[in-house]
Amino acid sequence: MKKRVLISKLIGLLGLLIFVIGISYLITYTFEKHKYQDINLLVTFEDNKTFTIENTEKLTKETVLKTYPYKFKIENKGKKTTYQIIIEDQEKENIKRTNLNYLLYKNDQEFKNGKLSDLKNNILTLDTINAKKTNNYSLYIYTNQEIGDFTYQYSLKINVNK
Repeated sequence: MKKRVLISKLIGLLGLLIFVIGISYLITYTFEKHKYQDINLLVTFEDNKTFTIENTEKLTKETVLKTYPYKFKIENKGKKTTYQIIIEDQEKENIKRTNLNYLLYKNDQEFKNGKLSDLKNNILTLDTINAKKTNNYSLYIYTNQEIGDFTYQYSLKINVNK
């Protein structure tokens, strides 16, 4: 008789433990799913994610706009989201960022410009996108100084702020 009581208590305790673990998993899964389900950004680059400029002569803002930009778009399929566009230098650059300027267009309007060397933590911009919207970007990198042959290769990274 004592064995049956002990076995039934053990089975009851095991059942309770399985029930508690199952409920914990369900609650955790629900909160984690809800936490990330509304962040749904689709980033599309028109070309490769790495872009190179070479042997560029001194340019004015007007002539820069006639060159080919680095184009990409960010489409939001979830809720309103804040994100960062970060520019990263690639290896073996033979020009300093102080000699390079950038011009960023958003939805066909000038959005931001300046020197690459003035960017803090390589953050090109911090921007927000509403639900079910798309932002189209065009990035121009250029020099407005007479510099000999140079190569500057860079890529972009999009970080979502949580």
